[in-house]
Amino acid sequence: MAITVLLVGNSRLHWGLGTPQNAGPGPLLQRWDGNWPPWPVQPATMGWAAVGLVPPSLKDRLDPWPPPVATCQVPLTHCPAHVGVDRALGAWQAFGCSAGGGVLVVDAGTALTMTAVTANGSFAGGRILPGVALQLESLHQGTASLPCVVSPWAKDWPTVLRNRNQAKPGLATETIGAMVDGVIHGLTAAVVSTMATLAAAGVIGECWLTGGDAPLLQDPIRTQLATGAPPLHDDPDLVLKGLLRLQTRGDGDRA
Repeated sequence: MAITVLLVGNSRLHWGLGTPQNAGPGPLLQRWDGNWPPWPVQPATMGWAAVGLVPPSLKDRLDPWPPPVATCQVPLTHCPAHVGVDRALGAWQAFGCSAGGGVLVVDAGTALTMTAVTANGSFAGGRILPGVALQLESLHQGTASLPCVVSPWAKDWPTVLRNRNQAKPGLATETIGAMVDGVIHGLTAAVVSTMATLAAAGVIGECWLTGGDAPLLQDPIRTQLATGAPPLHDDPDLVLKGLLRLQTRGDGDRA
């Protein structure tokens, strides 16, 4: 039986449909970002979690369903209850799919979060930064002349990540390009620096990238990684797969 999972994010609703076999490296059966998915939802088998506010239009439909998954229900060792459930789910899922060492999960959503898990499966802390859209919004709101740049999820979002694969990347000559390039390169540098520090300390052996802004950051991160850096895996459904795995968890799963 296919199970529906839902993550109520800060900006969007993220839906997934899958079976226990989809809680691994492969894709989900279906994926949907929006108010309601295009497939039938079975409340009895659904799993959901929230980091943002539940929209009133959704609240009535959620009312008869089980309570949302909380951080304390995610079997990630030594993870404090105040850590966001999305971070806990993503970190637990990445560790379960890892080659056996520690992992760093970079979730590039409304906020960009970095969450580390040691080789024995223990939560090891992390970092939280404003995401791409939040940084661009703050540049507009906190200045007198910088323009409003639409969300990266809009179809007309500017493509300004120019020359990123060249040895000497060019600098933007227009304001919007300079804003977007600055935000992207700043976030990239933060991720690459964190990866290098944790790898040098022997905490992590690989990194997992997820979240809506992951496609914007994946190539810039790979370009800046030094030789011998931990491998970077890209899984846009990492948190949803964690929810799915939690709903169908067996005793053989790694903690």
